[in-house]
Amino acid sequence: MQKGCPKCGRMIDGNLKKCPYCNYDFSNIDKFFKKISDEKYLEDEKYAGFIKRLVAGLFDCFILLVFTYFILIAIDKYFVKITLDNLYVGLFIFIPLYILYNSICERTPWRGSLGKYILGIEVTDQYENPVTFPKALLRNLAKVLNVITLGIGFIISLLPPQKQALNDKVVHTFVINKLIMKEENQLSYASSLKRLIAFILDIFVISLICYGILALVNLISVDSLAIETKNTINAAKYILCLVVILFYFPFTESRSGSTFGKNIMKIKLIKLDGQIAGFITCFARELILFLDIITLGFLLPLVTKKKQTLKDILTRTTLINK
Repeated sequence: MQKGCPKCGRMIDGNLKKCPYCNYDFSNIDKFFKKISDEKYLEDEKYAGFIKRLVAGLFDCFILLVFTYFILIAIDKYFVKITLDNLYVGLFIFIPLYILYNSICERTPWRGSLGKYILGIEVTDQYENPVTFPKALLRNLAKVLNVITLGIGFIISLLPPQKQALNDKVVHTFVINKLIMKEENQLSYASSLKRLIAFILDIFVISLICYGILALVNLISVDSLAIETKNTINAAKYILCLVVILFYFPFTESRSGSTFGKNIMKIKLIKLDGQIAGFITCFARELILFLDIITLGFLLPLVTKKKQTLKDILTRTTLINK
């Protein structure tokens, strides 16, 4: 196959890197087309997709529903009894809460709600600047258009190139990805399945250790001991099990990044800068595990770029393949 030289116009062998007639270096034109390709990639990846926006919205709705639930409990206890007949009161709490929450968050440095922050997307104006509070408020009030069109107003955010929902089109806002540059030497992030299997294996190990502690203590003859001593021994064995439960993950992860389960699955915990996480960081991940459970944050690796759960995002850690 032949190609034309852009400098002298002669046809030459397509495999040559330099023109034998004028010595033109074809790497220059290759770099040009690579730059055009990269710019097209960045433009295509600039605007947040439908799935990211949907997951972020569902996450925020879940958080706000939890707040609404507790407010209803307080109303039920101190003001008026909440029954099925007046449960609609929850809507009058949820809707203003939703609008204010999103409007305030979109004006902060996050440029979006907690759900958007977790998924790495943000709300901007047409110049990619943060939106003002009045504009953010108008944007969220305009979401009623997405509702009265039976969701079509939101579904049109599937359409390229700018992927705007109807409320975005009305107020001229955009939802974009925060990180649009391609990473060099990308790490291989651990899949959700690997994480799950490793966690189950570690729970099995913790259970075995605790069972061993309880079994060993039960072998001790306490019949001849005083009641206070028996109670102390019983309390001690459960405290020891609690120590194992609390410190198994922080102790093992802060040493090498891996636990027994992670070693089996060939994955390890690191900070986002590539270093092994310290004991305090690992312990913090352990303490906020409940957030992953009550907010369904453990499902986030299915949609986040670095396959992070909520506790990973809050502690700036992730799991990678060894």
